[in-house]
Amino acid sequence: MKRRVVPISPAERLPLQLETIGMHTEEEKIERTKGYPCFHWLQTIEGEGELSAGGHTWKMTARSGVLLTPGTSHRYEPKCGNWRSGYLTFHGSMAANLVQAMGWKEAERFQWESGHDRISQQLECMLGLAESGGDPSGWQISAELYRFLTLLRTDARTDNRPSMSKRLSRVQDLLDWLEAGFSDPGIGLAEMAERLGIGERQLNEKFHELFGQTAYAYLIQLRLRKAKEWLPSRPDWTVRRIGEAVGFRDASHFIATFRQKEGMTPDTYRRLYGGGITSERQPD
Repeated sequence: MKRRVVPISPAERLPLQLETIGMHTEEEKIERTKGYPCFHWLQTIEGEGELSAGGHTWKMTARSGVLLTPGTSHRYEPKCGNWRSGYLTFHGSMAANLVQAMGWKEAERFQWESGHDRISQQLECMLGLAESGGDPSGWQISAELYRFLTLLRTDARTDNRPSMSKRLSRVQDLLDWLEAGFSDPGIGLAEMAERLGIGERQLNEKFHELFGQTAYAYLIQLRLRKAKEWLPSRPDWTVRRIGEAVGFRDASHFIATFRQKEGMTPDTYRRLYGGGITSERQPD
């Protein structure tokens, strides 16, 4: 049995727009030398298949899928008996930019772990919504499609490394510790590395992979984020007091760092967001 839905096409072009979605209980051999005109996602629900695209041939095993960009030549076929698959195709005004921003190639394979399979659940959710006809504007499915792509980014892996969610879980204890103890000016790279039981270089490598910055830069960003919360909401606190409360050793360092990262002084930020007026000449 096949489940295939072609959603209502709204008059306005959406950022992400679902073209088709469905499931095949017995996938057939397909070859498209000129590719498909939209982005095309295909994943294995049960059984096993094989897909070739972009110079690669992949086994389509359980909890795996491939995303193809428009016009990418490809072929796929079942292996080892029945191959049950799920698929969706999409386009939209922001589709190409979003896929590029995710860092995905013209043909990207994803694999995710057993357990709480949010990717397959999201596909089933979108299929059910499309079948119900309950979203004539298309905006809800557009939002659900964005969630689906973000789940691919966080819950699946595209190489031999664990998924982003898995890698985040390995540093979560440190992130929680920093969230609770950011006000301690004595926290540095050595203390953070010790918290995870790894070397400082390895710690920075992990943070670069996850956040695009060093571990200490992450801490500074956290302190500045807290300062930006408190400057408008605590107008009775001086700039010096807020700087010390978020972990800076002195007001001048806090003001210089804030100006460098935010493009304005803490006092200007406070006035901009309505937390009262203080004098930049009186940080303490």
